[in-house]
Amino acid sequence: MLAKEKMKLEVRPTGAALGADIVGVDLASFGDDEFALIRQALLDHLVLRIRGCNALDDVAFTRFAARFGEIKPSPDFTRSRPVYLTDAPLVTVISNVTENGKPIGEHGDGELNWHTDLGFTDYPSALTMLLAREVPPRGGNTSFANMYRALETLPEATRTRIARLKLKHQASHNAQGGKRPGYRDIETDDVREMPGPVHPIVRVHPDTRRAALYLGRRFGAYIPGLPLARSEALVDELWTHAALPENTWTQEWQVGDLIVWDNRCTMHRRDAFTGQGRRRMHRLTTKGERPMGAVADPVEYG
Repeated sequence: MLAKEKMKLEVRPTGAALGADIVGVDLASFGDDEFALIRQALLDHLVLRIRGCNALDDVAFTRFAARFGEIKPSPDFTRSRPVYLTDAPLVTVISNVTENGKPIGEHGDGELNWHTDLGFTDYPSALTMLLAREVPPRGGNTSFANMYRALETLPEATRTRIARLKLKHQASHNAQGGKRPGYRDIETDDVREMPGPVHPIVRVHPDTRRAALYLGRRFGAYIPGLPLARSEALVDELWTHAALPENTWTQEWQVGDLIVWDNRCTMHRRDAFTGQGRRRMHRLTTKGERPMGAVADPVEYG
């Protein structure tokens, strides 16, 4: 009896502003040549989807993620427990599921607004990988924005204006607006006074050398050097533009879907799914570098 012929790896773009499906790869066992194609596809398409990963256990998932770089979980102050899975301690559970009256993961079932993973730290995540273990029948979709395209399609005057500017990514509040552990004593609601690192608004990707718009969460964002009103108006303009439909693609989850995305050139958001059922995702992130701007010296606008 002839052995079953191995399916050739294919990259199938979504046809939207970003995203591609990877077809014909066994993530539990694949070679260097296949990984090189996957890595290049990620650089080209920013977000990859690999369907049918139901049988991929968390140990194999961790092994796959480590091919892309050093795995670095979210900081302790963002996690409700230090370890979620005993056999794969680097995995973070993103879930609305409760067991024995306690949540087994993070982020519940509400909407998560546009953001970049760990932009509120000095060294944000490079890549994020999310593996769907349980999904509700509706809701909970994840949308992605192409931040290369967002920058390229801004009005020229706006691109010139932001080329040297930086943005403070507030660190004190989580995605739901609650205070993170370690920031309980923060009382101010003035974005100029909120804590957080300052990153360039125009970021150069370390691998592609392309410039991208680099934004985190809108809440608490502030452009140092600008009067508050001007900062608010400019960040509103940038977030609105980045989220235009022509810059985005939406993932409708199925059990076994694995999504890999590059935080250095994308943003993402999640639809709410309150009352729609259980949703459980397993997440891994890789260590990133300090964001570098396309222009070194910031300028102020009066």
